[in-house]
Amino acid sequence: MAEEASQHPLTVGDFADSLYHSTRADNQFKFLKNLSEGQSADFLQQLLRLVNSAMDDEDTSALTQFVQQQQRQAYQASQTVSKVRPDLSAVPLAALRKPLNQAKIALFTSGAIYRDDQPGFYPANLTYEEAAQDTRSALERVASLRVIAADTPVERLRVGHIAYDIHAAQEDVNVIFPLTHFHELAQEGVIGALAGNNYSFHGLTNIQRLRDETTPQWVQLLKEDGVDAVFLTPG
Repeated sequence: MAEEASQHPLTVGDFADSLYHSTRADNQFKFLKNLSEGQSADFLQQLLRLVNSAMDDEDTSALTQFVQQQQRQAYQASQTVSKVRPDLSAVPLAALRKPLNQAKIALFTSGAIYRDDQPGFYPANLTYEEAAQDTRSALERVASLRVIAADTPVERLRVGHIAYDIHAAQEDVNVIFPLTHFHELAQEGVIGALAGNNYSFHGLTNIQRLRDETTPQWVQLLKEDGVDAVFLTPG
């Protein structure tokens, strides 16, 4: 490995690219790809200074504020209006037809949650070039669904989304797929029951096809299971 590293030295730019997709993927810091190599070097230098201060003062507030400010600046400079997102009209909310404490609720997320015995949504070792190509193919993609039984232990759940920061979900999957909390709500009588089948897909997909083709099929699954309402979480 050391010999390979010496033959292929990693530049600051290469490192920034690797944070966007690949085995180093980190959605908190993938914005570095939007910076020049010099800007990335300046950011890392300032980051290290603030890390030193945080260690000395036992206060990470300045460090957090700096990272968040850099994220905003980098993303604002690169924002463009999507040419492919359809103009979706507003849909009125439907009234719940029975009291909440009698309703069967299903969890439904676009956060790419799956069981450890189900296929992931993206290979863990995806390179940046492969991921970029696959992201472009999202314009034609049909979303694939993972069915997660209500009795699934949360320690068997995984998260495999490439477009949001998954660190918190990896620490506690309930922040994006609150399976434990809905079991508690059912036990406390707040809801009637948690549905036997709950669902997850990867939100990076063709939005218009999702609305017109896929969603009606998923709605039918929910109806067949006697679901009264769904709790939606975005990914």
